[in-house]
Parts: sequence; C-alpha cells; structure tokens
Amino acid sequence: MPGYTDRLKVTTVNGENVGEQLDTLVNQTAFVLELNGDIVVSSVCSPGDIPSLAYGYMITQGYLAWDEEPVPLEKKGNTVFVKMKRTEIPELSPVLSDYTTDPRAVFSQTSEFAGTGAVFKETGASHSAAISTSDSILCFMEDVSRSAAMEKVIGEAYLKGLEVDHSMIILSSRIPVDFVRKAARAGLSLISAVSAPTAQAVNEAQRLGICLCGFVRGKRMNVYSSKWRLGL
Repeated sequence: MPGYTDRLKVTTVNGENVGEQLDTLVNQTAFVLELNGDIVVSSVCSPGDIPSLAYGYMITQGYLAWDEEPVPLEKKGNTVFVKMKRTEIPELSPVLSDYTTDPRAVFSQTSEFAGTGAVFKETGASHSAAISTSDSILCFMEDVSRSAAMEKVIGEAYLKGLEVDHSMIILSSRIPVDFVRKAARAGLSLISAVSAPTAQAVNEAQRLGICLCGFVRGKRMNVYSSKWRLGL
C-alpha cells in the first residue's frame, strides 16, 4: 500500500556476523478527530484511508448509526473536523441480528484472512481486520494500530453501503472489551480472532448476543459466547 511502508538501512547481527541491509518498516502518522469543536480522539495510525477511520470511529463509538447518511468531513493536516447534530450517545443494546453460520465457515474465512496482509508480510508490524460473509471477504484493512485497523474496516464497509448484520469481523489481535462494544455498535454479531479475548470481553459478548471465537487457527478454536450462532 503506497505510503504504508518505507525502506531503511539496518544493521544485522547473526551470531558473530555483522552486516547491513535494507529493511521494510511500517509508517505511522497522527490522527485527530474533532467533533463539534471537541477533540474526541488523538492517536496514531497508518497513513491512508483516513475517511474510513473517521467514520469507523464515529460508528463504533455511537456518534453515527449505520443507517444514517455520512456526515461531511473536513481534513486539515492530520486532523479531521466533523459537525453533527447528535450530542448524546445511545445506550448500547444487544445485537438483534439472527445471523448464524457454522465452524467450517469461520475456519475457512479466517484462514483466507491470515494470508491477505501484504503489509504484515513485508514488515511484521501491522494489525489487520476484515468483514466477511460465511464465504467471502468483503473488506480488508491493515494498520499499525489494532484499533484503527478495526475502525477502518468498519468505516470502509459503511462507506460502501454494505449490510453487515449477516457478516463476521475477523481480527489479528487479542480482543479487549471495547472491541466487543465496537462490533456491537456496528451491528456485527460474530467476532473471529487469531488471539485471545479478555474475561470482560467474553462477559460483554454474552450480554450483547455476540459469538466470540478466539485462537482460531487451522481447524481449532475456542468459542466463548453465543455458540448457538455456530449451531453448537
């Protein structure tokens, strides 16, 4: 991805052998979102796809609903400015989707996801996120920030006008409780991750009706909540 990486000279040490070579490193940049005059987020991310990140953040925090039209964005440098009427964040409710699938689909789509990340293959320093149906990956994003990767892929799906209530989100990172809440805000009812969730994430997933799958590797996984969505 243009701008996501850079080539720099590094010194290599292998036993007693010392050398130099060019290495591919991931880039990072600042991201600031100002909503109605207040800074609501100040963080870092990979360059590019900033509108997707801004919309994904607003959706996953409850500032913007999936069925609402995109609000105008103004970008100056690393800051995105947004003005919108909503001032109160609605209460987080259980996901209403009746989406069900089976373990084979989770294994298949997570395996395809694991082989998709070009930036990770080059640098070993990026996280990735995808939104997938039971048989097809719809959106894929990589970012130096695991939160930004998730928000970018949700924002991208929103901008494409996709219906995600019968989709899963696949993540390369561990799953803290706020990631479960982000998925719920977007209407996603199944999370597949190659790493582990926290105990609080499992409790929140159960409360919100989200099927949370961790350590999804090959044909093995742990299902922590709402196993009925997998027919179990």
